[in-house]
Amino acid sequence: MNLKLQELGSTALITVVARARASQDPGENFCDPWAEEIVRNLTPQQIKDVETGSVNAGVLVRELVFDDAVAEILHGRPESTVVNMGAGLDSRPYRLSALAAQWYDCDLPDVISARRGIYAEDDKHHFIAADVRQADFVRLLPPRVDLFYACGVLMYLKAEALNELLGRLARHSPGAAVLFDTATPFFARHAHRIVRGIKAGMLGGWGFKYNARPEQVKALFPVLSDIEVTNYGDSGLLRRLHGSLKLFFRLTRPLFSDSLFVTARLGTLPSEGTPLP
Repeated sequence: MNLKLQELGSTALITVVARARASQDPGENFCDPWAEEIVRNLTPQQIKDVETGSVNAGVLVRELVFDDAVAEILHGRPESTVVNMGAGLDSRPYRLSALAAQWYDCDLPDVISARRGIYAEDDKHHFIAADVRQADFVRLLPPRVDLFYACGVLMYLKAEALNELLGRLARHSPGAAVLFDTATPFFARHAHRIVRGIKAGMLGGWGFKYNARPEQVKALFPVLSDIEVTNYGDSGLLRRLHGSLKLFFRLTRPLFSDSLFVTARLGTLPSEGTPLP
């Protein structure tokens, strides 16, 4: 099993350890044998470097929220094509394999190399080794994509770079659904002081407060339409926290401890090189 990830890819271990812990907990209705197998092959130091109990709870809620949102979009559409941007060591395309005809997992070459040591690439599951920030990324995609999702990824991009990426995706597959999560502005600036495994300056610096409205998201990312926003606190995170941790979350939630989840659609843009009206 190849787990020699470079610095950006190493953040994937934060989520995979959290998924493994949830999968091993008989009290959780969550099964991820892939994450369990990965963790069995990690060193104690690798686990120690990224594991945090409170973060584990948040990661599980995020996984469940994304699972539900992906399932809702793909329900009744078995021929859909899904692109997972910044896939890391995500197992969702295998956990929810029956929901779509084609799954494409995209990430940097070192991360895709690690994925190939863990997951099967077959006629339904495809891997793309590329940087989604590069202009030629869309040329590697299938002709039409129904859903793009990015779990714990887009917050690492600068807002300008993210707008450029969304524009390219909109030109490639106008009307496609988009799912992604964000950090709060405070968390974006100070994540390296809060979560093990995140280095200073890794996040893009932008974000939304937990009670942000769709129009605020639209103002920052104008290519998006039909925007809906929720947050993880209202999606079950509080129910998974106990005692002083729950009190801490309630007190600090407006500042940094609740991420926003965005569901939207890509608008229609002129072809590349055509002046905007």
